[in-house]
Amino acid sequence: MVNKYIYVVFFILFYSISSNAQIVNTLKSSEDSVLVNFIITDLDSVPIENARLVITATDKSLVKEGMSDVSGKYYMLLPEGKSYNMVVYKFRTDFPIVELLTLTIEKGRYSFDQEIRIKLIRDYARMFTLDNVYFDVNKWDIKPECTYAIDNLYNTLMMNSNMKIEIAGHTDSDGDAKDNLILSQHRSESVMNYLIKMGLDPKRVQAKGYGEYKPIAPNDSAPNKAMNRRTEIRVLDE
Repeated sequence: MVNKYIYVVFFILFYSISSNAQIVNTLKSSEDSVLVNFIITDLDSVPIENARLVITATDKSLVKEGMSDVSGKYYMLLPEGKSYNMVVYKFRTDFPIVELLTLTIEKGRYSFDQEIRIKLIRDYARMFTLDNVYFDVNKWDIKPECTYAIDNLYNTLMMNSNMKIEIAGHTDSDGDAKDNLILSQHRSESVMNYLIKMGLDPKRVQAKGYGEYKPIAPNDSAPNKAMNRRTEIRVLDE
């Protein structure tokens, strides 16, 4: 199996929420078609979900597209013996990939990993942890004792009408990394939906789960793991 890495640099200003859907691969390579597993991540290997990927054969004989899942993956069958242009659409911008994806003709069947790594240069005005917001194990329901901190965040947003935020969910490293990523997305969306239900304009808030990919302490003790299980507020504009 071959691994390739493509790098694209861009700025994040504001983007939409995740669908949390995971793609189940039901495709199989054949004698003349390659199963390509596209993986879109940032340089820290955090998956980029809901990125639209458009693949176009250089001879214009084929155009295919798909949307990456919460793991940044999308599976596609592509004919051998062709070269392809790749364009990623995300954050209201298109990002054409300079390198071509070339699939050579090989004897027998083969699969191919195409990893597209995107360097995210984040334009955060500031960041802070939302204290006293925590969740039960493998749950994302807002606990009654946590609403006070979220209510205070809502009041801050109401007093600062230009303020836009990202709610960033984080976990420790216990359990499966993919499950942690999904769990953190659910939790960040729970906080976001609470704010929207209170009356916050949905255009001013976004939710992003980072799972265990962004620790602030080594995951080697109970206190450190507790530090990593956090909800951050990343101010995009104010």
